[in-house]
Amino acid sequence: FEPPARPPAAFEPPAPRSNVAFEPPAARSTSAFEPPAARSTDAFEPPADSAPTFAPAEEPPLPVDGAFFSGDTTFFSLNGALQTVGKEKLTGTLRALWSKEAVELFARNGEIVLITTRDPQLYCPEAPITLVNVEAEKTEQARATQRETGEPVFLTLAREELILAEPATQLVQHYGQKLFAQLWTASRVRFVFEQSDTLPDYCKDLPGEADIDHWILSTLRCIQLQELGQVRDLEAGSVPAYTRDGFQRVQQLRLTVAEAQFASQFNGVRSIAQIAKNLRLDFKFARLTLFRFLALEIVECWPPAVAPKPEKRGFFKAIGFGD
Repeated sequence: FEPPARPPAAFEPPAPRSNVAFEPPAARSTSAFEPPAARSTDAFEPPADSAPTFAPAEEPPLPVDGAFFSGDTTFFSLNGALQTVGKEKLTGTLRALWSKEAVELFARNGEIVLITTRDPQLYCPEAPITLVNVEAEKTEQARATQRETGEPVFLTLAREELILAEPATQLVQHYGQKLFAQLWTASRVRFVFEQSDTLPDYCKDLPGEADIDHWILSTLRCIQLQELGQVRDLEAGSVPAYTRDGFQRVQQLRLTVAEAQFASQFNGVRSIAQIAKNLRLDFKFARLTLFRFLALEIVECWPPAVAPKPEKRGFFKAIGFGD
């Protein structure tokens, strides 16, 4: 009866095994499948941890209480925000939130007065020649003031009579435009305009720029070719065409000779590649110039199959700009 005794032995291991299948599996899965278990926990926990980094819910909320307007460049352009400030003659602060320190634009009666940030390194990464005779300690103190109040380093140094007021004003305008220029190529910018009766004291002696289109164009000229990396690429066959009020606006802009030649090529039929060829431009530089007109919303680009439709040609004839 040993052979029959063997079957029990053959069936007994399965019995413990089946217990192991239901009990140890817990134990076994703990030992044999522990890495996967830990892995699966890691696989689902990081998303939970990483979600706050990217989820919109975790972004600092826009201070919309009492705001005149707020928006997001996914749905509303920076050009539209700036044009609203000018048309409504607003006084207050346009605060732009993006992947870096917030950028603040101060406006007075619809005129752009000053652009700043509380990150002095972002504002002015290099030391301009104007500061060559200023002690490093004084410059660092001015940078500390900017971190605390937002007052640009140059205005602090001018107030302390360490540099002249006129060059300080020019530097503030230059570095303010360079700072704002970075927003045009950012993947996403959230913004809010908060009205106020007064601006910070350091703004009171600064002149304002009433020509919003020209100010925007000045910031766009600060953008270098390599900075267009995040901007959606355009097909060479795409056709630039003036927007409803674009032709009228472009005639009022103070364009360079190169920009004026480029704008003269927009007729609703010529592609970007054809314009670049006509002007003997490298396509990359043609794209850079075109980006300025697109950001200003003076032109829009139509796919090759859509642009040559009769209604588009009729539109350009209607404004007297030829075929």
